[in-house]
Amino acid sequence: MELKDIVKNIAKKYDMEGIAKVGVNTDKFKTTLSLGSPSLDFCTYNSIPEGIFVEISGKESSGKTTLAFLMASDYIKKEKKKPIEQRRHILFVDAEGTADPQWALTSTGYDMNDQDIQTLYITPLGQTAEQIFDMVIESVKSGQIGLIIFDSLVAIAPQQTANESLEKKDMGIMAKVMADFVRRTTGLFNKFRTTFIGINGIIMNISGYGNPETTGGGEYWKRACSLRLKVKRGGYFDENGNDLSSNAESPTGHIIEVAVLKTKFCRWDRKLGRCHLNYVRGIDILQDTIEVATHFGMIEKTGGWYSFIDLNTGAYLSDANGKQIKLNGANNVKKYFNEHLDFWKKIYDAVYEKLSIKDDPNIISFEKMLGLDVAKEFNETLDGE
Repeated sequence: MELKDIVKNIAKKYDMEGIAKVGVNTDKFKTTLSLGSPSLDFCTYNSIPEGIFVEISGKESSGKTTLAFLMASDYIKKEKKKPIEQRRHILFVDAEGTADPQWALTSTGYDMNDQDIQTLYITPLGQTAEQIFDMVIESVKSGQIGLIIFDSLVAIAPQQTANESLEKKDMGIMAKVMADFVRRTTGLFNKFRTTFIGINGIIMNISGYGNPETTGGGEYWKRACSLRLKVKRGGYFDENGNDLSSNAESPTGHIIEVAVLKTKFCRWDRKLGRCHLNYVRGIDILQDTIEVATHFGMIEKTGGWYSFIDLNTGAYLSDANGKQIKLNGANNVKKYFNEHLDFWKKIYDAVYEKLSIKDDPNIISFEKMLGLDVAKEFNETLDGE
């Protein structure tokens, strides 16, 4: 019996085409999700595949939901480039009931009321974890959902807990529910290429052993995630992008630091990403572009002065009068980008082309450049699980 006959028999017996095939479909990995910021996508080589579980964890107000908004914003942009019949929508489960659509739009460009790529918004009103997960499964089976954001996993209660008195303390019930959910949906999400982003809070491990910080959902959930990110509030900065002390009274924003705790789809040699959150304008993509472009040598920084490098010849770029473009301070570079958006787009596209290269030995990680121990900074044991 030839392999093609085995494939036919399996498809006939289990009544499903495509369950088995000879060879692997490489197109599956051509459509990828983005973290939405050049410095964050640098960590994942801009190669997050569809149909996987992603965890975003961190302490309160660290930027977890904002990062999920950023991913949703980029998802909408990519979906709009597809033919109408291929476009899919977003399911947002707001278990905490705190999602602010105005902040989502201002901070990341994620329009929760976009008419083309719509957001199915679910706010549980006393439903159990099992009931909420059933809603998720039903939505995915429609074939209309490509991205799920669940905010957050620690805000829901399993049925057994919901039906008991508060005096009764149950151990590990939510972990069992999450394990059942993952087992039921791994194949389903893969089939429909639906990505599940689970936002998870930090809880304290009361056992007295190991790291006192842990996340909900149990070990099975962690192992099911192909990408695990931990978010941490970094340093503050002023209007000009200059670093401020931790006790600054009126900062313009702060840096969101992201550690890659686990990745199963790309090299795990870039464990730290950073993006700038402006409290008025949101994620500062221009600032992040400057940092990564400078890291790649597309922008040269000498002291506080910035010069642009021709991407083709390697020469310094000049203005219309033939004078070399030289700007003092990152804020003036951002102003120049805003006045010359076509030029910024070229830099931005070149950055993404560069950061997607998986075998460039000349590119070092941000943690090496900054001399940081990511495991120590994030209080984590980076073992890939």
